[in-house]
Amino acid sequence: MLEILRKIILEFQSKDLSYIVKREQMFPVLAGKATVITGMRRAGKTSFCYQKMRELLDSGTNRNQILYLNFEDDRLSGLQLKDCQNILDAYYSLYPDNRKRECWFFFDEVQNVDGWERFVRRLLDTTDIHIVLTGSSSKLLTAEISTAMRGRSINAEIMPFSFREYLQYHHVFDTIPEYLSDDDIAYLRHEMENYFQLGGFPEVYGAPDLSTRIKILQEYNDLVMFKDVIERHKVTNTVALRLLLNALYQSNAQKFSVSGFSKTLSTGMQVKCSKADLLEFMDYLEEAFIVFRTALHSRSEKAKMVNPNKVYMIDVGLVRAMDDDPEANKGWLLENLVYLHLHRTGFDVDYVITSDRKEVDFYASNKITHEKQLIQVSWSLADAETRKREITPLLKAGKSTGIKKMLVVTWNEEETLEGGIQVIPIWKYLIGHC
Repeated sequence: MLEILRKIILEFQSKDLSYIVKREQMFPVLAGKATVITGMRRAGKTSFCYQKMRELLDSGTNRNQILYLNFEDDRLSGLQLKDCQNILDAYYSLYPDNRKRECWFFFDEVQNVDGWERFVRRLLDTTDIHIVLTGSSSKLLTAEISTAMRGRSINAEIMPFSFREYLQYHHVFDTIPEYLSDDDIAYLRHEMENYFQLGGFPEVYGAPDLSTRIKILQEYNDLVMFKDVIERHKVTNTVALRLLLNALYQSNAQKFSVSGFSKTLSTGMQVKCSKADLLEFMDYLEEAFIVFRTALHSRSEKAKMVNPNKVYMIDVGLVRAMDDDPEANKGWLLENLVYLHLHRTGFDVDYVITSDRKEVDFYASNKITHEKQLIQVSWSLADAETRKREITPLLKAGKSTGIKKMLVVTWNEEETLEGGIQVIPIWKYLIGHC
């Protein structure tokens, strides 16, 4: 094992550390704590780590003070906790002077080693090594990390590219102008149409055609399902799991009742699966970062439990690859984009039901800035009935909650309405011009 580790360590020393685009997510570092980077597979966690390595090198850190190990490397298959000391031994045998230097160890997919947290805590306690951990599965959930690391970690979640990162990747704008010209607006509208189709997984941008793009995204879906759900949790009822995920991709799954789906499985599809198992499957999918759920905004836990969650997916491009007819409900895809933006920017998100049972899509609150927003999402407000349906509950919710910032995000409409409601197009909302 020592020789294998030495070979892997030396291979990394000649690896290209360029990254695709600088991510907007902050890379958190605190003395005495491991940095944990989580997120769905293929979202860019490794590139995010390369970005940090590049910054270290640019600031004067020697290349050999950085170690990177991917625990999904087949050469490390079967590595156990008792073998982890070999990592230190192999590294210091190559670079003995680094025992007295500050070093950085990046461990990718570390959850593949049972008991990894004990080794990491020892490194934090006995060496001058900054530890960075990445993972795609529920083994690296924030709650589990907190328990395993006993408060010795700080977390960052990496998602597929935001619209701003998409624009940087395609060199449309390296930085968004404070004041937009007519040409700028035309570019943004055009690229918004592309982003709405492609989503944020960077690998698909180089796909030569639609068929290849869909195949790539479907493979992402299968990889998450098998590696992070079926294999990780030893799921045996794979038919029910696949049908559940397929239902979540469909446009009518924006408000999802597990009880209702359980009945559909048993009566309509003749597939046996208990409600308890379906609830567990939902947890697994959310833990694998492919699904997000929002609950009713209420102080009553009972009210939250009896009202179904609304469901959003990690990426609109992935939805298009998996949905039978994604164009059937573009409004939900638009709403999905708004949810992902709120999640990326640190907001906790619920939905609101007013006293007369009308719905407001998002009650967004930020625990750091204490900012609160009420947001409706509508493809267009041109129809008078649609306008009334969206605006009336927003005004009512604003009055009952005292929240002043109220938005309606549309595809391409902009105006200011009564009560200070701001109607804003999605391209403008996603670049933060609101």
